[in-house]
Amino acid sequence: MERRPLRVAVIEDQPLYRQMLVGLLGSAPGFSVTRSANSSAQALALDPADFDVALVDLDLGDGDGFDVGLAYRSRNPRLGVVILSAVDAVHRMLALDPQDAAGWGYLSKTSALSAGSLVAALSASTEGRTMIDPALARRREARQGSPLDSLTTRQEEVLSLLAAGLTNAAIGEELGIAARSVDNHVIAVYSALGLTSTERRNPRVQAALLFVEHSR
Repeated sequence: MERRPLRVAVIEDQPLYRQMLVGLLGSAPGFSVTRSANSSAQALALDPADFDVALVDLDLGDGDGFDVGLAYRSRNPRLGVVILSAVDAVHRMLALDPQDAAGWGYLSKTSALSAGSLVAALSASTEGRTMIDPALARRREARQGSPLDSLTTRQEEVLSLLAAGLTNAAIGEELGIAARSVDNHVIAVYSALGLTSTERRNPRVQAALLFVEHSR
């Protein structure tokens, strides 16, 4: 059976930028823009049951993109939310409850105009992964004296790619190493950072948030 396209809501107050995003997604296989809004008020009037993932501008003029995303998630906890911003405000991800951060993403407006980055961010979000813009992740470095200091260079590379929303298989392809090696590195990262899996806490999500918190 053919899989139905992922339904996307585009929430963006700049008309030209919104049109570009809708155009990019309209031509991307497996995606369909089913809703759009140009303000926080319009966005909050939408029913989040009508889409699988929301692409939301951080600064909507009449409201905050994170507030819109939180309102959507309160009504549809499985909804993916990707926040867009023209500035590096990835630290805003730290305000999310770690228990509910799965499926959230952060993408710069520059990267969002790349079809590959946009599709990857939306896909990661709908699959429950927490991700930050890969371009931002590559530039961030661990703060001295932070828990990330205990990681090896390879483990830091794996963590940054994990935080960018890549699966273990994709991390292996990026680094040119076997998937089993990635699995071992991820387990070692969890151990070094004291992360364990519980009913409410996903160590992958926790690791991504720790990367944001302790890097710059």
